[in-house]
Amino acid sequence: MKHSSHDYLKFFLIILLVTITTILHFSTKQTHFYYHIVLRELYFLPILLGAFWYGKRGGLLTSLSISSLYLPFIVTHWQGLTPDDLAKSLELILFNIIALSMGMLSDSEKKREREKQKAILAMAGTIAHELNSPLQVILGGSQLLQDDFEPESTTYKELQYIINNTKTIKQTINKISHLDQFVLKKYAGDTQVFEISSK
Repeated sequence: MKHSSHDYLKFFLIILLVTITTILHFSTKQTHFYYHIVLRELYFLPILLGAFWYGKRGGLLTSLSISSLYLPFIVTHWQGLTPDDLAKSLELILFNIIALSMGMLSDSEKKREREKQKAILAMAGTIAHELNSPLQVILGGSQLLQDDFEPESTTYKELQYIINNTKTIKQTINKISHLDQFVLKKYAGDTQVFEISSK
């Protein structure tokens, strides 16, 4: 599976957010209590991004990485199960619960999208198959009719126009029948069509 530069950018952004937040945690004095609360909440951003972009696996990988980085901070500043210690410990558990639940939602949505695409592609393939037969009749009939006219005649040229356009339609239908994925693009107003690119 090939990864685009956009995928690497998303992966780098998650790492960057985790790294910066962790550095700020360890470099901020413990007496700045409210700063630490804000920084702790900032960990949710890369977790949500990881879950949204990469599903359950990406979300959990991000949350577990954050947990392993944040745990030494909790241990270092442990004060004997104070309310703050309890809050930090519960937050650590919450990181992974959020990652799991959001990752599962993301996976579910992506699965529905894949199933929708499969259904559309199957329908497109069926339509392409059904259209091929009448187009072949039109093409064959037009070519046979041409034999009754001189190449210089208007009727011959009009039949040739029909033949050329029928061949163009058949080529488009052939592309549709071999589609394995599609990308929607704007057409007119709010209308969307899927782009057929030649291979």
